[in-house]
Parts: sequence; structure tokens; C-alpha cells
Amino acid sequence: MFGDKFYKKINKLAPWQQTVFALALAQRMYPNYQLFSDTSDFGNGARFRETLNTLWTYLTVKGSRVDLSAELESFESFIPDPTQSESYGAYPALDACVALGAAYNSVICRVGEEAVEASSASLGTVAGFVDLLAERELSEEELYEHELIMAEMEFQVELLDKVSQPRDADVILAIRDFAAQEGVSNIGISLE
Repeated sequence: MFGDKFYKKINKLAPWQQTVFALALAQRMYPNYQLFSDTSDFGNGARFRETLNTLWTYLTVKGSRVDLSAELESFESFIPDPTQSESYGAYPALDACVALGAAYNSVICRVGEEAVEASSASLGTVAGFVDLLAERELSEEELYEHELIMAEMEFQVELLDKVSQPRDADVILAIRDFAAQEGVSNIGISLE
């Protein structure tokens, strides 16, 4: 189901569903950002976590007042530039920031492509990591046969299914918990 059919379904999501989808991917990629922040002189994992939590609260607590533009703007200085870092970890960290930014933008701008942007960032993280492990650029066929890519696609298909339910705070919180994957990221990084 991954591919054109999958992305057509994502594009049909309501704005709040786009937000939850992108935010869930950012939640799942959080350990990638945290590890990069912990091992480099850049970033702020606690601030990333705060930014995630702010948006989950915004989505689940009626009447919560948050200046999302200010929140996103205050986080921008913590977004890594892989060209300024010698660490490969800057790439997965940047992709986590892309997904987080897509979630915020889906509330602020509502272009309608934010979930696809987050999906591509997450899949790109996994593809880049698989290439790194292989020590070469794999063909598209080789990538799609790799267990990490298959797991990523399965996760996103299941996430799309969960996000397609009617809006309810408990459903959104269950999606958050699902996305946390017990602290293991899309490339297998665990902070434990």
C-alpha cells in the first residue's frame, strides 16, 4: 500500500489529522535528535521534548492557549545544519526537526502537504541510515527489501490507519503512545 495510494490517502486527511500524523513521526524520531544533541555541542533535547509536548497538549486539551508561531520560532536555533557538523547524527536530527516543523506548520499554515513532508523526512532518515550501514547507496529495490525500510513503511501505514479515526483526545494520546515506540526511534536508536 505504500507509494501513490498511500500518499493519496495522506493528502485526504483533515488538517488535525495531518498535524497528528506529522507530530507522531516527530515523536518517533525524537531519540535521533536527543542522541545527536547529547553527543555534539549542538541542540537541546529537552527543548525538542518540550516542543513536542506543547503541541500534544494543544491537540488534546480543550481551550489550551499556545502561541505556536513563537514556540516554533524559539526552537529554530536548535535545528542542526548537517553541513556544519562532522557527525552523521545531524541528518536524522534534522529530519526529526523537519517532521516537528511540519506538525506546527499544519496548524499555522495548513498547506495540506505537511503529513507527506513528515512522512518523506522519516523515510529519508531510514533510507540514509540503511545506505550508511551498507557503506554504499543502495538501489531502490534493495532499499525496499531492507527490514528497517519495511518496518518504517508498516509503521506509517498503521499510523495512517490510527489517524483516520474520529477526533478524540484519548485517540490522539493513544497515537502519541504508539508513536513513542517504547523509546526506540525509526532507525533503532534507544535512549535507554
